[in-house]
Amino acid sequence: MTYFHSNSNKNVIGKEFREYVEELFGDILAKNYFEKISTPMEEYTLHVFQKYELMERIEDSFKQIGYETKVHNKFPNVIVTKPKGPFPLEFEENMKEMIVDNRAAEMIYQGSDIFIPGVKRANKVRADDIVKVMNQVKIPVAKAQALLNHHDMLVQGKGVAARNLLSPFKVPNLQQAGLDDFPAYFQSLPAYLTSMNLEPEPNEKILDCCAAPGNKTIHLNELSKNRATIIAVDRSKNRMQKLNKKIEKYQLKSIQTKVGDIVKLSKSWSMKFDKILVDPPCTSLGLRPRLILETSKTIIKATATYQKAILHSCNDLLKPGGALVYSTCTITKEENEEVLDYACKKLKLKIVDQQHTSPNMGSIGENRTYPVQRYIPGEHNTLGFFIAKAIKPKS
Repeated sequence: MTYFHSNSNKNVIGKEFREYVEELFGDILAKNYFEKISTPMEEYTLHVFQKYELMERIEDSFKQIGYETKVHNKFPNVIVTKPKGPFPLEFEENMKEMIVDNRAAEMIYQGSDIFIPGVKRANKVRADDIVKVMNQVKIPVAKAQALLNHHDMLVQGKGVAARNLLSPFKVPNLQQAGLDDFPAYFQSLPAYLTSMNLEPEPNEKILDCCAAPGNKTIHLNELSKNRATIIAVDRSKNRMQKLNKKIEKYQLKSIQTKVGDIVKLSKSWSMKFDKILVDPPCTSLGLRPRLILETSKTIIKATATYQKAILHSCNDLLKPGGALVYSTCTITKEENEEVLDYACKKLKLKIVDQQHTSPNMGSIGENRTYPVQRYIPGEHNTLGFFIAKAIKPKS
């Protein structure tokens, strides 16, 4: 039996969300979005941190393992690579099954091995069995070879449960290229542009209020030549540990980290910031690939309410004349344009042009003319993303 990745578009999109996107984008763009959101990005960008003399070596390493790779034509410290695939999955009759959680499935779908914490069920699976790996709604994501018996997976609780033999896609990563210890990390181009547009300068005081896992924080440090004071806040202790490891790896002295909710923390802070990056928790409906897409207007509106609270707190912390960049990795108008409506009408912020853009300007809605960047899978070769820049009036 052969399975093609395009079949995954069937029966995995919630009815309410499908209707929402069709109303938001129109039928044609909505159709393209639903098709592309279930696949990896067409291009992956690797940010080489500070040591630009390693660019050629890193580029060659990816070419040697078969990835189409080049240096970005506009940003000399960014390498662009493309995923491999799609590949058809072929399964034998009566093959044993391994069910993994939906989040793990999206990683396995693009080449990751199967890690024990992601396994939900692997009844009767024994070491060396070739298994059919599926997510929780039975979408096949890989053919794999079990490394452990099911009982041993339960006992060990961590480690690799099965080796991925074939998946619909294979995306580049540093480990494949033997570059684990190199000063580089994958960062989408819109995320890269987000930090660029804050335009951090030496000697400024900068807040990254929802910072972890920290790629934008590290980039802000690089752009300010390691001479700005950067305070990075995140409410997740586990995610903040990832940022702390990066700070230690790169031996960065100007970044201070704090675990906490910026809405609560801001109430006791007297300090003011020259610039603030606001990349708040969102519905993440732009991340790719997504094999299951189901949310509700209630969840979207509740998320937007929290985003507005974060923006309100950050506005209180921003100096008059200071700059703020707001970004999300989602596609809803409630979390993007309507948050800007709040910023302009309630907080009196002014949305301004961005210096670093791709040709993706414009808002959704006839009555909005904000100079934002909005990326939509199916229209652009990246994830769904939104970037806006605002200035706080001096008086």
